Amino acid sequence: MKLAVIGAAGVRTPLLARGLAEAAATLPLSEIGLYDPDAERLALITRVVRAMAAERGLAARLTAAPRPEAAMDGASYIITSIRAGGIAARAQDERIALEHGLVGQETVGAGGCACALRNLRAMLGYGRLALQRAPAATLINFTNPVGIVSQAMLQLGVRILGVCDTPLETFEQIAHALGRDPFSLWFDYLGLNHLGWIRAVRAGGPEGADLLPELLADPERLRRCYRHGLFPPEFLQRLGVLPTEYLYFYYFPEQARRNTQESRTSRGAAIEVLNRELFAQLADTPERQLITVYEDYLRRRNASYFSIEATGGKRREDDRPLYSQFAGYERIAVLLLTALASEEAKMVPLTVRNDAGGAIALSDLAPADAVELPCQVSRRGVQPAQPGAAPDAVRALLLQVKRYERLVAEAALTGRRELALEALELNPLVGPAAAAPVLSAYEAAFGAALGLAPKDGPSAGPAASGGSSAAMTSVK
Repeated sequence: MKLAVIGAAGVRTPLLARGLAEAAATLPLSEIGLYDPDAERLALITRVVRAMAAERGLAARLTAAPRPEAAMDGASYIITSIRAGGIAARAQDERIALEHGLVGQETVGAGGCACALRNLRAMLGYGRLALQRAPAATLINFTNPVGIVSQAMLQLGVRILGVCDTPLETFEQIAHALGRDPFSLWFDYLGLNHLGWIRAVRAGGPEGADLLPELLADPERLRRCYRHGLFPPEFLQRLGVLPTEYLYFYYFPEQARRNTQESRTSRGAAIEVLNRELFAQLADTPERQLITVYEDYLRRRNASYFSIEATGGKRREDDRPLYSQFAGYERIAVLLLTALASEEAKMVPLTVRNDAGGAIALSDLAPADAVELPCQVSRRGVQPAQPGAAPDAVRALLLQVKRYERLVAEAALTGRRELALEALELNPLVGPAAAAPVLSAYEAAFGAALGLAPKDGPSAGPAASGGSSAAMTSVK
């Protein structure tokens, strides 16, 4: 079995190699094709991938492909994890939003819209290429914003599963707050990517006793469910469900914006510095020390997660284990791949079409909408949970954000600028007053990379269909 990785110069590719090595007994993997337009960075990351593969005993052949076609040809699965424009574009997304008095974040708000448009211009090209070169392959997408990317790619007809480690990480933190093994719990989870809620935590399975009421009654345990105490216990008690951490930006946007401004940087800008240091080190690091350098980078990056937005950069969390047996990028990627090859179904939170299971899963939304739900996954297919209606406390926000996501996806597919503007006007973190000026600022910064028509010109159109397009950047 061949696996292709598009955007393989991303800093998490060595993690994938580590996870695949651990799953070698159950995953018949013969080749991993690595592709990224940034050949220099790909060469450096491939050194780390090979070192990780050698240390962990990954036997699959590793090939650095000069073109995406070579990576995709013969692939059963294609992992896409790209960031068009690289980490510098993310930092710019966040800076422009902050300059307009808005939340500066990669996947939500104004920055999330710009990120989605750029990434979809590239992803639609990769999707068309996958349909040509590996029509039977399943595309496993980590590219942010996962929900909007999935919304558009599903409309293109690509067989895509959206993957994010946020739900599993939230599940793991809740389990630890309860003093339970996360593998022993079942989570009633629903929503959209980076907009999800847990409405029950059951012991032993879907029919087990719900532990959420006792958790909601215990303020100290509630604080332990989230790093940096993102959500006050009394707020969670009123809400009655547990949100994933990205809801912090929706529930406390002014606090997130103020903290980021006070820190005089953003998460993207901070990672840009870390990445620059990492790649400078990798260029001069001998083989035997590559993993040490890489793991030091991971520790520093992980410790600063949500530090800027929640504490103004004043606090870090340095005591978390580097590798988890339950959550993390490599863990969910391997969980999904092994589940797809297994006779026994496994639960994997995924972004899928709302009617992927044959019936509408989240009744508040349309059949073709991309939703994030726990799914039973096996070689027989993907069966999403059927949560029915969303809780009253979250429904209005869910519907508003989904309307925004549909508009951004359609803007990317058609190149129609007015749809992107309408999306920003609707976005709860932007609004009508800021939408036009912030969109103009992104157009000035990124131009045709957004794929939108000029204000008074012909449509820029969606991404090209081939891998040679300049739009098909993939540096993460």
